[in-house]
Amino acid sequence: MNFIQLRSYDNYVTANIQMAMLISEGIVCHLNDENTITIDPLLSPAIGGMKLMVHEAQAPRALELLARTDNDFLHHIPCPRCHSQSLEAVTAITKPSGILQKIGWLIEHGQAESIKTRFHCRACGADFDQIENSA
Repeated sequence: MNFIQLRSYDNYVTANIQMAMLISEGIVCHLNDENTITIDPLLSPAIGGMKLMVHEAQAPRALELLARTDNDFLHHIPCPRCHSQSLEAVTAITKPSGILQKIGWLIEHGQAESIKTRFHCRACGADFDQIENSA
């Protein structure tokens, strides 16, 4: 079976909750590097965190389920600036261009690309790196 990485986590609770949700929907998946990160969290940036691995044939369905649960969660979180409930997650993937840059990213981040999620309020246009769950 061929597995592909869908997400990376530095928190084993979130990783296991999302993996359990996928398993309950019949998605074949597992976590790579869970034990290593749980034992020594400081290694997370070096090895790229816990990786949610999903069977490649089920990846589109898994991405759909994860996106739906993320949007359901964000629907209940008010914007820190305007307090409307119109937040959305925006994910940007940055890939290094040359071989030297790729090697540098692998050393610095533990993976060959950077995946960054920011939160955007559709009502006031504000962007946030993190949001707090006050709901």
